[in-house]
Amino acid sequence: MRCFFRDIAVFAAAAVLVCGFAAGASAGGLARWYMSAAVLLGAVSWRWAVQPAVHRAAAALAELACRPLRLVHKMLVRPAQMRLQAAQSRRRACRKAKKSAKIKKSAEKTVAKTVESII
Repeated sequence: MRCFFRDIAVFAAAAVLVCGFAAGASAGGLARWYMSAAVLLGAVSWRWAVQPAVHRAAAALAELACRPLRLVHKMLVRPAQMRLQAAQSRRRACRKAKKSAKIKKSAEKTVAKTVESII
């Protein structure tokens, strides 16, 4: 929506300049009906013919500008994230194994104590 208002503002500024030039160039120095019709026709033509092409070109230019950033992300950031995730999962697995070994050892001691107390 913001782009639409920017386009309208640019077109309005151009229309004022064109009408001012045309009025100055006319014999009476006043704006004529055909000048207003030309501005309206220009606005319609811009909206239907020129604006989509301008926006496609701007999108293509933005894509070209962002391509190096995507390459940097793919080559540097994503591998670093993968290494970090792998290290975190290794730490979690180690902690889990350590905790389960501790629980198993504690259970063995409890069983041994109950066996000794029975004997």
